[in-house]
Amino acid sequence: IYRCFIDIPTKPIDWLWPHYIAKGKLSIIAGNPGLGKSQITASLAAIISTGGLWPVEQTACNPGQVIFLSAEDNPEDTIKPRLQAANADLTKIFILDDLESHDKEGRLHRPFNLKTDLKQLEYWIKTNGKISLVVIDPISAYLGMIDSHKNSEVRSLLSPLSKLAAQYNIAIIGISHLNKSAHTDPLMRVSGSLAFVAAARATYLVAMDPHNEDRRLFLPMKNNIGNDKTGFAFSIVLCLKSIVCII
Repeated sequence: IYRCFIDIPTKPIDWLWPHYIAKGKLSIIAGNPGLGKSQITASLAAIISTGGLWPVEQTACNPGQVIFLSAEDNPEDTIKPRLQAANADLTKIFILDDLESHDKEGRLHRPFNLKTDLKQLEYWIKTNGKISLVVIDPISAYLGMIDSHKNSEVRSLLSPLSKLAAQYNIAIIGISHLNKSAHTDPLMRVSGSLAFVAAARATYLVAMDPHNEDRRLFLPMKNNIGNDKTGFAFSIVLCLKSIVCII
């Protein structure tokens, strides 16, 4: 199956968050634990759910819905309070807890697996029709038996995920940690195979501001489809006994 480029229509990038996170693409946000990666996704979900203003450029977001896959943060005492503090519309934000199957003994629950269960996620996205963003936090928790350090295995997993994003024109953000390597190139420090970074169209680093311990930095490590020279600072503050990410 082939096409001649003269027959392929040209189209612009469809941005969810202009110049940062694109629809139809996989993006990665990486950083050391405790610096606010998940806080950022809660803030983005709040903006999407309410049609709020995007950081930096203050452009309006088209309202949509968000799906979270979270293997580290508790929905009841961590994710929901963050969303509430960010004034999210909770009726438009969902979390995928487990998959349910049946056998002779009754119902069985098991963790979601990107390798074997992508069709179930696709069915949810297709029947809903209003999903704008899927957050996978961290993406390494949903690999099943895939070896995260083997390039070919990771690519075989991420290729269908990227195709899912493109087919339904949704943004997918995978959260990742940094490894302990002393490598000076931050791209080489994203946990697992380099295929994670290669498959993502944009990869961002969340880091401590070396000049201000109360601030974090959101920095582009790679952006194949936009400006890779622009980052910004943000702070995390206590608000109404919950944590909210202020960008």
